[in-house]
Amino acid sequence: MKNIILIISFFLFTIGTASAQSRFDQDKATVSIYPNPASSTFTIKFDNPTKVNSVSVYSIIGNEVMNKKMDGTARVNFNIQTLKKGKYIVRVFNDDGTTETQSLIKN
Repeated sequence: MKNIILIISFFLFTIGTASAQSRFDQDKATVSIYPNPASSTFTIKFDNPTKVNSVSVYSIIGNEVMNKKMDGTARVNFNIQTLKKGKYIVRVFNDDGTTETQSLIKN
């Protein structure tokens, strides 16, 4: 009897955790960057654009080289022709205070 209660409790806990996780994932902005590597422009596509506040691009040593305030659009283009070749960090700032970070290669 104890084993059955333990199994049912574990099953209910697992279901509750999975549904809470999926709701949390839906609230994130989840981004895609393409093309990567890029030479003149790159595009960021947002799965949930209404959650995004701004996007910043940083050099590998941490200097901010670009910043755009977002307005709920699903895609935004960045012109990077003036940037030097190398690795950059793209950081998406969400309305809830969380951030998402991805690397970008400029060739």
